[in-house]
Amino acid sequence: MSDLASSAHSTVFEHARDAVLVLDAAQLIQEVNRAAERIFGPRAELVGMAVTRLLSGWRPPDTRGSPDTPYETELAGQRPGGSGPAYYLRVQTLTQVDAQGTPLGWVLLLQDMRGSLEVEASIRQQKEFFEAVVRNSPVAIVTITRQFIVLSWNPAAERLFGYTPQEALGKHIFDLVATEETVLPEAKKAQRDVTQRGRVHSVTRRLRKDHTIVDVELLALPVSVGGRQLGFIAIYHDITDLQRARQAAESANQAKSLFLATMSHEIRTPMNAIIGMTGLMLDTHLTGEQREFISTIRQSSEALLTLLNDVLDFSKIEAGRFETDLHPFDLRQCVESVLDLLAVRASEKGLDLGADISPKVPQVVMGDASRLRQVLLNLVGNALKFTESGGAVVSVDGARRTEAPDSPWELTFSVQDTGPGISAEMQKGLFQPFNQLDVSVTRKFGGTGLGLAISKRLVEAMGGRIWVESEGVVGRGATFHFALTVQAAPQTTAGYLRADQPLLQGRRVLIVDDNAINRRLLGRQLQSWGAVPVEAGSGMEALAKLQPGAGFDVVLIDHQMPGLDGPSLAARIRERDDLRSLPLLLLTSPGRRAVPPPGLFSGVLSRPMKASQLHDTLMSCFSRDVARVRAETAPSGAPAPRDRPGDRVPLRILLVEDNPTNQRLASLMLDRLGYPVQAASNGREAVQWAMRQRFDVVLMDLQMPEMDGLEATRRLRQELPPNVQPWVIAMTANAMDSDREQCFEAGMDDFLAKPIRVEALTAALVRCQTPRPQGGTRARAERGTLVEAPLDEDIVPVAARIPGLQSAALARLWRELGTQAVNILPELIDTALHSMPALLDDAYTALRHGLLDDLSRAAHTLKSNAAWFGAAALEMQCRDIELRADAGDVADMAERLDRCRAELDVARRLLSRLRESIGTPASRS
Repeated sequence: MSDLASSAHSTVFEHARDAVLVLDAAQLIQEVNRAAERIFGPRAELVGMAVTRLLSGWRPPDTRGSPDTPYETELAGQRPGGSGPAYYLRVQTLTQVDAQGTPLGWVLLLQDMRGSLEVEASIRQQKEFFEAVVRNSPVAIVTITRQFIVLSWNPAAERLFGYTPQEALGKHIFDLVATEETVLPEAKKAQRDVTQRGRVHSVTRRLRKDHTIVDVELLALPVSVGGRQLGFIAIYHDITDLQRARQAAESANQAKSLFLATMSHEIRTPMNAIIGMTGLMLDTHLTGEQREFISTIRQSSEALLTLLNDVLDFSKIEAGRFETDLHPFDLRQCVESVLDLLAVRASEKGLDLGADISPKVPQVVMGDASRLRQVLLNLVGNALKFTESGGAVVSVDGARRTEAPDSPWELTFSVQDTGPGISAEMQKGLFQPFNQLDVSVTRKFGGTGLGLAISKRLVEAMGGRIWVESEGVVGRGATFHFALTVQAAPQTTAGYLRADQPLLQGRRVLIVDDNAINRRLLGRQLQSWGAVPVEAGSGMEALAKLQPGAGFDVVLIDHQMPGLDGPSLAARIRERDDLRSLPLLLLTSPGRRAVPPPGLFSGVLSRPMKASQLHDTLMSCFSRDVARVRAETAPSGAPAPRDRPGDRVPLRILLVEDNPTNQRLASLMLDRLGYPVQAASNGREAVQWAMRQRFDVVLMDLQMPEMDGLEATRRLRQELPPNVQPWVIAMTANAMDSDREQCFEAGMDDFLAKPIRVEALTAALVRCQTPRPQGGTRARAERGTLVEAPLDEDIVPVAARIPGLQSAALARLWRELGTQAVNILPELIDTALHSMPALLDDAYTALRHGLLDDLSRAAHTLKSNAAWFGAAALEMQCRDIELRADAGDVADMAERLDRCRAELDVARRLLSRLRESIGTPASRS
């Protein structure tokens, strides 16, 4: 061997990773390498040592068979003297023999196995850990092959599906948990998904051993080793209890919705007359004391209806049933309608209310007008509630999000008041449900604390945000802002919004108002038309500006001003010869409108001021030919305004209402508005009338005998030609969204929730003047939340206070009917005495034939009549029958009807006494 080769062998021997011991024939160690030194100690101590001292268990192998074959064994021990760490070695013995096969010595290759033991122990520990996790897992864990054959089945799988591991292993998974046709398609779909997409996570169903169905959440994933897919793991989580809880929650939610609908119906029905008659009476000549009584009724009704609407709205939002209804609407009209609804409230508190809408924002936008109106109603209503002096202003501004012509608009709405302000600490609690600033707020102002929470959720549901700014300083108030992104719709710019107004260009207008905000709002509107506004903060300042040669074309004068009020100022102006022909316009608020002396004013404008109203009045003042100017500036065919809506735009109206009392009330309202009306008592009669005579509008009740309002509307849509289709307005005490949708699906055009208010009825009749699209396509009306307002029982004449009839109900009747009570009540009582027995007979007939809907409807109508006159016992019996009929419960129903008949006999005797008392002199005192 060459020196190089010998040196290489020596180097390899010395630096080998495994330890090497060289033994002679006497089993004495002749040489060791460095690896052996690391295990057994210094080389000097090892050379010459008998190997058995080092490796006590080593024995030379038997080499008689094949001396060239290495012999392997594993030995454990410790270095001589007991010092140093223990060792665990794999020993490979190579025998060195001479030509005759006699052993000359041995070479021992020693591999340290301590690291391998630790790895094996770690692997074994991890294996045991994961096996324990699978074994003790509360969810079923199953491993399957690529052919979906079960490889493992943990105890939770046994508990869930009922099969033991012995029964499950080696079976196709479908043969265990998907043997029925109702379950197999879902299992096959999961198989396809996990094979194609590599993952399945779903809520599904599987079959137990006892053939019962179990709801499970399934998670299936592939299992790969070394890049090769070996099978799948499936995890099944039993969600039976969760599904039951979900179903119970859904049932509870349905029950809650039914309860809310019932509550809405029950509350709104008696409020129909309260609010409706209040609106009618406020249009009559009242004494100061009478107006105070009516105002009390309105305030109480407003509080009750606001509470009802808040609870209903919040419940719908909490249940996730909120849906936006996107359609084009007039932005300015939407804002002004809010101010109209709250104008009386602002006037009663002596507060100013106005709107400042930037002329650059689009007039018609795409959005949910009813929800926007609801948010504004909440915010402006709060501003008026907490403000004692000054007022509130609604501002609208905005800009396109980009320079693109079709870019959406970012609109910012602001409601600013002059109330007490909100501290920074209190602002943190705003927009939370049932939260008010402090307990004193609830005591002083009332409310549920839901308004801002509902507003926040509505704004966010429409994709916007809402926030508040306030310094917390009394008098500086608070400003609530909310921003919405909307798309501009095709514009139909009204005449009063056009900038080119030749008759108004350069006109000098003097604005006399002690409120700077009102002056600013009026001034901005006049400037947009090209007029020149000049402001005066008092009557005396106005007289100073009205010097000869001032050249004013018109003067706008506030009614209520300190020192010199509006009529007094007008009288002073008319004393001057040079100003006697100067047009003077009085600005007044609802509820404070007194008749000014004749000859003082050219017109009277109501606050909050509408741009269209101001425009038309100014155009009339500046035109010598009013008819010509209106023809040029108003939309084609627009009539000249007169006293009542029915005088301006006559409509042929069919009123469909089975309750005689409600029918009479609605007829009174329509008569006050100037509309002649034809009445029908059920849907079948309404269809017959519509076939004989053309009507523009049909006011349709929903719950009626023979044919309900929904079916009657469907018949009208099917049988009448498109060019004579009437505008159908639903009237019902059921005010839930589901009720609205049923009405619209049946072909109705608008929806009025009972109690019917004069303002809401008027607005609905104005909306119906838009031509109905051909083909029967309805134009869904903008639906907003209208908010309207203890009875004085002494109003009932002494002779008419019949024991057995609730005094509060009688007081309500007298209050609503006013001076016409003694004339109208006998007619209403005669109608009730005639109709109520017939209703009860209808109930008996419906029970005999098993017609529960007819039974419920008869009980409902009879209950309503009993409630009108305060026959509480009869009302209670009818309510019980109605609820049981709705629930399908006819047990003891005949006995209940018998008890109802007994109560009806008592009620008829009481009503007869009431009828007789009305005609006595004492009753008229």
